[in-house]
Amino acid sequence: MAMSSSKMKEKRKRKNKFKKFAERARCRWTDGRRENRDAVLVIDYKNVELLQKLITSQGKIYSRKRAQAGPRAQQRIKQAIKRARYMALVPYTG
Repeated sequence: MAMSSSKMKEKRKRKNKFKKFAERARCRWTDGRRENRDAVLVIDYKNVELLQKLITSQGKIYSRKRAQAGPRAQQRIKQAIKRARYMALVPYTG
């Protein structure tokens, strides 16, 4: 049994509704380099201004999506924040 044209239009609408989420986010830390994905711009525990932009006012680390970071960059961000906390450059809580 064939679908009517109105049902097919509805189906297409539903399918295209979430198309904007299908686009893959780019990592702002790798600078769009596809040939060397391991190369991450410098994320250092001594750069307190940058690290404070990557944590909430309560002291929580932003997610990968919010920080616009790939997996490796997020690992380095996490490690830098933890080191800065240990050195008392960044507070544990807000």
